[in-house]
Amino acid sequence: MKLKGSDTEGTFDFVASGYADPQRYFSDAADDIHARLLKDGAVIIRGADQCRDPGVFEKAIGALGFQTRDYVGGSSPRSTIQGKVMEATRTPPAWSVILHQEMAYVKSPPEIIAFVCVEPAGKGGKSVIGDMRKLEHLVDQVTLKQLTDRGLKLRRTLPCETRINLKPGVKKSWQETFSTTREAEAEVLCRERGWDFEWSDKDLVLWQDCIAPMRKHPRKTTSIWCNQAHFWGAAAMIEWARIDGREQDASELINARRKSPELLEAMCFGDGEPLPEDLTLELFHTVRGLERDVDLGEGDLLLLDNLQFAHGRRAFSGNRKINVVIANWADGQSHLAQG
Repeated sequence: MKLKGSDTEGTFDFVASGYADPQRYFSDAADDIHARLLKDGAVIIRGADQCRDPGVFEKAIGALGFQTRDYVGGSSPRSTIQGKVMEATRTPPAWSVILHQEMAYVKSPPEIIAFVCVEPAGKGGKSVIGDMRKLEHLVDQVTLKQLTDRGLKLRRTLPCETRINLKPGVKKSWQETFSTTREAEAEVLCRERGWDFEWSDKDLVLWQDCIAPMRKHPRKTTSIWCNQAHFWGAAAMIEWARIDGREQDASELINARRKSPELLEAMCFGDGEPLPEDLTLELFHTVRGLERDVDLGEGDLLLLDNLQFAHGRRAFSGNRKINVVIANWADGQSHLAQG
């Protein structure tokens, strides 16, 4: 195992090439990788070609001692490939993906997110990361106090699969969100997680957890900005579309905001009042200012502490295949390779 400095500030490269057994490599390197991930928030592992296979990738993450999680309630359109390995996102190639911490709109988001590059894009498609530890000092302190006092809660409209194409913006059905085609099962999953919901014809209106804008890191004494107040809401979605040059999407969102705002997601205060548009846009551009590109080649892994670092991607053309696993730190879990 070899560790070297990276050109990307705040990340370090571990070199896995030459290891016939990736589980052994990850098991041997686990303590060093954990230490670097906690310190810097982001680690790149180059040349783990065998991890392009989803089964090997999942076992390698297990060998690091992380406990993998499911994606129930997640907002990105994606499918499971094998076990806990998922595709990164099905967001169309012409879309960028703005910086975000995975599932930061729930009380217990994943603590770790791991990506492996199976096939880089023909053009564009670089991964993007951002150091969210900086936001506490970049966000206006009056705004931070207001969000802390009132809390944040995401309202989502999840259409039935048969109506998915009618929804502007991010298209994800309630069937995909909860991995079921039965309304009763979706209701059970909502109640188990304490999420409020209601049916609007065959569409599901979902209220997820009321959270604070800052969270205590599970292995540190510090609190870190961890939410998606900059991401959701018509103003952010329209700005995002305009930056990408997706004028038709922007037009559809503007029309929906005027005629049927209930179809759009909204980041709200804890009492259900949507955040003001000027606040959403202020946060959107503040977070966007943290973007840094990361170039991943075939077999390269990107490990992120999901509180310390956000992730996204550039628009692309051609094929691009990135697999992902979400996980938590797991105290006491062996670093020995899992069979």
